[in-house]
Amino acid sequence: MTTLRKYLLSAFVAIVLSLTLANVTAMAWCQPEDHTAEYDCYNTDEDSCYCYYDCYCKVGQDACDLSLFRHGYSLVPETE
Repeated sequence: MTTLRKYLLSAFVAIVLSLTLANVTAMAWCQPEDHTAEYDCYNTDEDSCYCYYDCYCKVGQDACDLSLFRHGYSLVPETE
């Protein structure tokens, strides 16, 4: 019976550690600024899943939007 308790305790500890590690590594990593020929973006906020940026286009809106999309940005319309 002692062996079974040790096995269950070690399994429980392994599960708790893996969930803790998963929670820590799931945090978004946000760079403070991103500059390209098409746009400049500045980090304004972040949470555990997303980074939020204000981006300013240096070229036409369509070319800027395509470049932002290519680099992994999602456009969120501004709300008033």
